Amino acid sequence: MKVIIVALGSLGDNNPLVTIGAELRKRGCTVVVLGCDWYKDLICNAGLTFHSILSSEEAEKISKDPYFWDQEKSFSVMVDRMYAPTTWPVFDFIKEHYEPERTLVISSLFIFGARLAQEALRVPLVTIRINAFALWNVDEKQNAAFNSVLNPVLNKLCKRINVSPNQSSLYHWMYSPKKIIGLFPDWFESYKNNWPSHIKLTHFLLMNESKEDGLSAELKEYLSVGEPPIVFTPGSVMRDAKGFFSASLQACLKMGRRGVFLSPYREQIPPDLPSSFRHFDFIPLDTLLPYASGIVYHGGIGTCAQGLRAGIPHLVTPKTFEQSDNAGRLKRLGVGDSINRDNYNKTTVSNKLETLLNSENTREHCRKIKGKFDNYHGVSDTCDEIVSVVK
Repeated sequence: MKVIIVALGSLGDNNPLVTIGAELRKRGCTVVVLGCDWYKDLICNAGLTFHSILSSEEAEKISKDPYFWDQEKSFSVMVDRMYAPTTWPVFDFIKEHYEPERTLVISSLFIFGARLAQEALRVPLVTIRINAFALWNVDEKQNAAFNSVLNPVLNKLCKRINVSPNQSSLYHWMYSPKKIIGLFPDWFESYKNNWPSHIKLTHFLLMNESKEDGLSAELKEYLSVGEPPIVFTPGSVMRDAKGFFSASLQACLKMGRRGVFLSPYREQIPPDLPSSFRHFDFIPLDTLLPYASGIVYHGGIGTCAQGLRAGIPHLVTPKTFEQSDNAGRLKRLGVGDSINRDNYNKTTVSNKLETLLNSENTREHCRKIKGKFDNYHGVSDTCDEIVSVVK
C-alpha cells in the first residue's frame, strides 16, 4: 500500500506523524511525507521519503510573525501563511500519485489539499488529531471563529475543483468522514457527547528520539552529582523566551534548585549560567525527563505526554493554540498547574514550583498516571486503526 502523509507545524506536530509513517513502513507500506524543509532530516532518518511543500525560509518567517503567538490571530496566520499556500502542492501531489485501492492519505486537521483530494478524487483520508482541544465539540463562539477564517479561504479553493463544503460548520467539514483518530487515551479526554462513530482514540504517540540513552557525557556527569533538576523548555519554535529563562533562573536560585534549559536559540539563554545549571540546544525528552524533578514548558501535547510518562509534575505557561486546554487537563488530573505568561516572574514561579514539587498528593497522581503507560501500544493500535480504512 502507498501511504501519503502530510505533516505541517512544529516538531511536536511532526513527531507523531513520522512515528506513524515509520511503523507503516515496517508493515510493508511505501511511505512519503509531505512537509517542511525544517524536518527533512527527521523524516529521512526514520527511513521515509520526504517531499517539500514548505521552505525553511517561509517557516522561519511564519515563526517570527508576531501574530503567530497571539491567541486571537494565530489561527488566521496559520491558515493564510501555511495551510492555504500548501493546498495545491498537496492536492497535485496526491492526484499524481493516487492509485485506486492502493493509496491512503494521512494528515492533521486543516490540511486543505488532503481534504479536497478526498472530496474530488475519492482518496481515502484519515484525519489525525494530536491534541484533545475541540476535537469535535465546539461551542457557538468557537464555531463562528473557525467559520470566519475558513469561509473566504475554503470557498475560493473549492470553486477551483467544484466542491461544495458544508457552510454551517466548516470546522467539522475539514475532518475526514472516513476516519478520525485522536492520539490520546480515554482518561485524557472525557468529552465524548455527540461524537460520530468514526472517531477513535488510541494513545499518545511517544517517539523515542534518542539513540541508546541519548545523554552526553557532560549531562550524565551533571545528573549524577546532585538532586534531579527542573527542565525548562518554551517550545521548539519559540523565539521570544529571554524573559522566560531569566525568570526561571532566578526562581531556581531562590529555591536552591538545579535546572536544565532547552532551546536552540542561544541568544535567549542568560549569560554566565551558574554551575547548577546547564543549557542544551536539544535533548531527547524521553531520555532526560526520567532524571528530572519537574518540567516547565509551553503546554505542547508532545512535551505533555513525555512528562506524563516520566511521572513528574508539570508547570505550564500557555500562550496559544491548545496549550491552555492541556494545562487545564493536567490540573484536573492532579499532576500540574499553570501560570500566565504575563505573571511569569521569580516569585510566582518559585511559589508554584515549591507547591508542586513538595506535594505528596501531586507525586501520587504522577505515579498513577505514569502507571497508565505500562503495556503501552499507542503506535501499533493507531496503525491498526489506519489500515482498517482500506481493508
